[in-house]
Amino acid sequence: MDGERIRALGFSQTEFNPHDPGRLCRGRERWITPWDLDEGEEPPVLHRLTITGAHFENDSARNAMRGINHAGFETAQVINKLFPRKKLLAFMEDGHPADIPELAEGVELYDGHRAGGLSTVPCVRWHQTVSGIKQLQHLLNDPMKDRVRGFAVLPSDRSVEELADLLYPLVSLSTLDSPPARFQPAVLDEVLNHVDTLILLHRDKQGPALGVYSRKPFDGSAKLQALADSKTTLLVPFAIPPMLARWDRALWEMRQKWEVDHEEPFPVPQASDPSAWDPRRRDRRRRKNKPLEDETLAAEEPPSTRLTSPADESMIDFDDVLLVSSGPAHEE
Repeated sequence: MDGERIRALGFSQTEFNPHDPGRLCRGRERWITPWDLDEGEEPPVLHRLTITGAHFENDSARNAMRGINHAGFETAQVINKLFPRKKLLAFMEDGHPADIPELAEGVELYDGHRAGGLSTVPCVRWHQTVSGIKQLQHLLNDPMKDRVRGFAVLPSDRSVEELADLLYPLVSLSTLDSPPARFQPAVLDEVLNHVDTLILLHRDKQGPALGVYSRKPFDGSAKLQALADSKTTLLVPFAIPPMLARWDRALWEMRQKWEVDHEEPFPVPQASDPSAWDPRRRDRRRRKNKPLEDETLAAEEPPSTRLTSPADESMIDFDDVLLVSSGPAHEE
C-alpha cells in the first residue's frame, strides 16, 4: 500500500462475442461497429482477460483514479509479467509522425480524418518486433500518450509481414473522433486463427487498460497476483471488465469472501459513510423508510386483510418489502 491511498489491480476473465462486444470505457473509447452475421450463423466464442488499476482511500472508492499506472505499475511491466520471454509484434494505426520508433518497420504516412472528414491530420502506421521489458518500456514510456495500439504474440509459422497484413483490418477503419473507435471486434476471430493471443491497449478513465484476447481461456490470475505482491498492491477480481464496473461493489464482494477465508482484517479501510453494498446502509434505509411503508401498506390493504393486533403485525417481514426496490447497478 502507498501511504494513505490503496493501490489495486483489477481484472476480469469473461467470454467475448466479437459480434456483440458490449461497451468499452464510457466517454473514452468505443468499438468500430461490427458487421452482422449471416442468418443462422453462430457467433464465435472468444475469451478476454481485462486488466486495469486504481488508487483510492477506502472501500467507497470515491474519487478513485483509474488506469494501470494508478496501481503503481507500468503497462510494460504487466505485459512482460503475463508474457515473459515472448516475441511480440507491436502495431500502430493513426499514430503521430513524431512518435515513430527507431526500429519500426512498414512505416506508412497518410492523412487521417476528424469530424466526419471535415478536417485532416497527418498520421502514421507501423509495426515492430519487441521482446523483453526494456523494449516494451521504450514503446510505452508515457501512459497518457497513445503510442501503440496493441501486441500480437508472434507465432513460429508466420512472418512479421504476414501478421501485419492480418492485423490491418482490425484497425484500418478506426476513427479519430471523441470517443475514438479503434478496433473492429469482428476481425478478432480471424486474427486468432493465426495467433494464440492478442493484446489490445484500451482506455480507462485516467489511464490505460489491457484486453488480452484468445480463443481458449487465458488464466493470468496467478501471474497478476505475483505482480501485485511485489509491491503489496491489492488484486481485485471483477465479474465484468473493470473499466465498466464499480470499484466499491467489487471491494464489497471481495471483503465478504476475505472475512471468511482470512483471519487478518481486510486491507482496505471502511468508509465512514457505508457504500450502497454495505449492510449498514441497507439497515439505515430500512429504519428510515419503515414508518412510511407501514402507512402505505395499511392504506393499500383491503379492510378484510388488515392486521388487527400487534401480534399479527410482528409476522410481517419488512425486509421482503424493502428488497423490491433495486439497488445501484453493478456497471457505471
